[in-house]
Amino acid sequence: MKISVLTPTIATIAIALASPALADPDPFVPDGNADWCPGGQQPGYGGVRYCLGEPFADGSFYAQTWSLGPSGPFGPGAWHRGAICSVWVEGRIQGGLPGGGIPGCDGRPRFLN
Repeated sequence: MKISVLTPTIATIAIALASPALADPDPFVPDGNADWCPGGQQPGYGGVRYCLGEPFADGSFYAQTWSLGPSGPFGPGAWHRGAICSVWVEGRIQGGLPGGGIPGCDGRPRFLN
C-alpha cells in the first residue's frame, strides 16, 4: 500500500524538478537584449546600431535597431522591440530594395515583434 502511494509522489516530484528543454535560438532572428546577433553588429548613423540575424540565401536578413533614448546622447539607449527584414544597399542597411522591391527573408514576415 505504501509503495502505491509513494510512486506517484516521486514521479510528480521528478517531473516538477526536471529542467526544461531549451532550444537554440533561431539564427535568423536577432535579439540585441540577449546579445544574440549571429550576423554581427553594425554601426549606423546618428548613434544607431544594428543587431543582425544570419542572412538568408537571397542575402536578406533581419535587423534589430538600437538607438539613443529621448534624452539624446545623455540618456540610455535601448534595443527596439522586434526586427525588420532588410538588405545591404550600397553599404547601408535598408528595409527596401532599389526600385521599390521588398526583401524576401525566405518568405517569413517582413516585421517581427
